[in-house]
Amino acid sequence: MKKISMFVVSCLLIVVFTGCTSASGEGGTDNQITNSHTEQPGASTQATQPAAMPSPDPNKQSTLVFSMYKRDSYFETAAKAYEKEHPNTKINVKYIVKNTSEDISRAKQEKFKSTMIADFLNGKGPDLVVMDALPADKYVAKGLLANVGDMLKGDPSFKKENYYMNILDSLQTSEGGLYMLPLSFSLHTLTGDQQLLEQSGVHFNDQSWTWTEFLDTIQQLTAKRDDRYGFMAFDENNLLLNMARTDYNRLVDAVNRTAHFDSDLFLGMLEQIKQMKGQTVLYYGKELKQTEGSKGFPIYFGEDELLTPYQYFQYAANMQNSKEHSLVFYEKPKAEGQQPGGYFEPYLKIAIHAKSSLQPEAWDFLKFLMSGQASAAAAWGANDLTYEGQGFNGTFPISKSLYTAKTDNMVQAGPLQMLEGGPVKITEQDLKKLDSLVTSANKPIFDGEILQIMAKESPAYFHGQKSAQEVAKIIQNKVTTYLNE
Repeated sequence: MKKISMFVVSCLLIVVFTGCTSASGEGGTDNQITNSHTEQPGASTQATQPAAMPSPDPNKQSTLVFSMYKRDSYFETAAKAYEKEHPNTKINVKYIVKNTSEDISRAKQEKFKSTMIADFLNGKGPDLVVMDALPADKYVAKGLLANVGDMLKGDPSFKKENYYMNILDSLQTSEGGLYMLPLSFSLHTLTGDQQLLEQSGVHFNDQSWTWTEFLDTIQQLTAKRDDRYGFMAFDENNLLLNMARTDYNRLVDAVNRTAHFDSDLFLGMLEQIKQMKGQTVLYYGKELKQTEGSKGFPIYFGEDELLTPYQYFQYAANMQNSKEHSLVFYEKPKAEGQQPGGYFEPYLKIAIHAKSSLQPEAWDFLKFLMSGQASAAAAWGANDLTYEGQGFNGTFPISKSLYTAKTDNMVQAGPLQMLEGGPVKITEQDLKKLDSLVTSANKPIFDGEILQIMAKESPAYFHGQKSAQEVAKIIQNKVTTYLNE
């Protein structure tokens, strides 16, 4: 639901300005790795220099097992391409469902999770696994995953300049380890009408603002004009999720297996959200309405997850058709003291079994996957916004080389046909703006088991069924149990 709701937010915001595209994403991560890269920049430098990564023996007959919950056609295409280049290596791609609509009850996903962790604990399991549907924190804590960061550093053939290292570096644990490599990612941003915001006279700094400062800003904005909402979110629970993601490392200490949901920090989040009444925040999930005398949904800020670069260019097209408004992307609020930079969500996160006897072969195949050499898409188009298009070929690739090749093709191809309206010419200036969003992203988003516990229990407070202290205590106890399982 999260992917769909994020795009609905962006659609509703664009309604204020022009029109709205339509799309449906799916999937989602189900894990959490404690990350304090920004807060502890020296963590990774304390590690000893990793040993050189041995190259696979080209004369050795090998079969790599590559498992995942949900199929992505890119993996099958890439496996065939790799096998063609390496005839002595076979790739056995195994998946549970072709599409998550086959498993609405999530029974198959739960079985996949329980089977996989049991196999890993017994020294069995695949050589490579997509971690998107697995609790990565459990695997890392139990030493079940190889440190692919050491493999990367010990392989002179891996050219860092060809990849978005701002993304990879941000995924290191507080101890400097890197246990999953994402093939792609999305960008989480705020969107706002630059012209309206400048006219308001309210000043803010999106590179440093916290959620408290952001909420204070939208209260100032709505105090000046009561015909506009300050911010659009799905519901109170969604807003809480945003705030908890930002301060996750203060709510959960995964290393020491302690939680702090009974702290003043979390209680303050609950109470702050409940105070957001009236025109300050529009919860479109339950109170969608139009303000009398206005077109669309008059808001200052919305939130968006850019799942695909094409989605960004759709925004650019809509803005080219609007003479009255100028959509701008702003950084989402941060935790106190965090450095500037945007949020991203990693996808298709691949790990290598710590006990695999084929680690050199597994690493070589993982490098091939990351490079995107087998990507069938020469450029992004409207189909990348469809339900089936939300695989590897429709997202931001971790490979900077692949991204550059695709965007270059897009510019050279001439006017790009939009889902709505006429074709639009993508310019180098458009690409520079998008590049800035991509290269400044340095804060990963994971929605793991712990945040799912929070999301399940917190509505009781927002619906007036339990006090903030009661809800916080329930979450604290359940999270503590989870951390010590």
